Amino acid sequence: MQLDLSQEIIRMFIERIVNETFPDETGAFRLQQIGLFTLIYALQGDKEPVTAARLSVMMGQTDSQIHRQLKNLMARDLVERTQIKNKQGRGQAWALSIKHNAKTKRLAEAIAKAGGKRK
Repeated sequence: MQLDLSQEIIRMFIERIVNETFPDETGAFRLQQIGLFTLIYALQGDKEPVTAARLSVMMGQTDSQIHRQLKNLMARDLVERTQIKNKQGRGQAWALSIKHNAKTKRLAEAIAKAGGKRK
């Protein structure tokens, strides 16, 4: 059975977490990163920005637990941060999104085109 494009793009990202290991990193910690990555991927189109604070509340994790996992996702060049205003509109916060490389960007564009044809 052939994977559809959306499955293929997620697989490309997840393989980087699985295959690019850091010293002293356990399989359980990498699995947590896959979960966090998938959550960011799924939520990034929401009206409310994806932030570490939002993720920590959703998952019942401390900010430091989320930040530790995000640090490794950013080191793998999978997630990027964009500075935004906080909810009150005064301070700074960081919106999280998936960082595409050339290959994943082409697949994402193909997915978007295929979705437009189905409507």
